[in-house]
Amino acid sequence: MKSLLLALALTLAIEVPLGAIVLKRKDSVIPLCLINVLTNPALNALLLLIFSLTQSNTVYFTALIIGEISVFVGEGLLLCRLCDLSFKRAIILSTITNTASLFIGSAIMSLV
Repeated sequence: MKSLLLALALTLAIEVPLGAIVLKRKDSVIPLCLINVLTNPALNALLLLIFSLTQSNTVYFTALIIGEISVFVGEGLLLCRLCDLSFKRAIILSTITNTASLFIGSAIMSLV
């Protein structure tokens, strides 16, 4: 549970400011928080379940890739609605923020 909360905290600390900076809109902070509070725990809980059931790194990393792509699209759709963005701009923003969060967050989590 502690690692899930840390992952969420890191995601929020990385994605929300980055998203607000890219969008140049302060009013995007709350939607960005809400979106990440929805998607991050869901994906991480699913990945933990998959790994605990399979004990396979290959299955885990396959699920991670599929899950992240799903999150890019899902968050993009939510960004369209909540921040009034075009689908293209929302997907680009989601890809930027999630890629940054994945790599920076993974690096930090490996040190903890």
